[in-house]
Amino acid sequence: MPVTKSEMAFFAVGALVGAAAGASFPILKEKLGPLLSAALAGAGTTVGDAYSEVARHVAERVESVQDAMAEMKHKTEANGTVDSTV
Repeated sequence: MPVTKSEMAFFAVGALVGAAAGASFPILKEKLGPLLSAALAGAGTTVGDAYSEVARHVAERVESVQDAMAEMKHKTEANGTVDSTV
């Protein structure tokens, strides 16, 4: 698959930006360090909150499935029938 001129231009610009950022990394780290650490701390909190919400939702789903299975088992035992699919 051939590379088009626009793809090569995007690659070249990306390589130049990466080289410039790499060359001035100590200066950028000094200037942007506090900003980046604050952003990462906020991102960590956001990710933790999102993970907690997903875990809670999954736990609720698992509990509802377990409740449904227990209810079906109870109904089967109350009717005196044996479920052969288990």
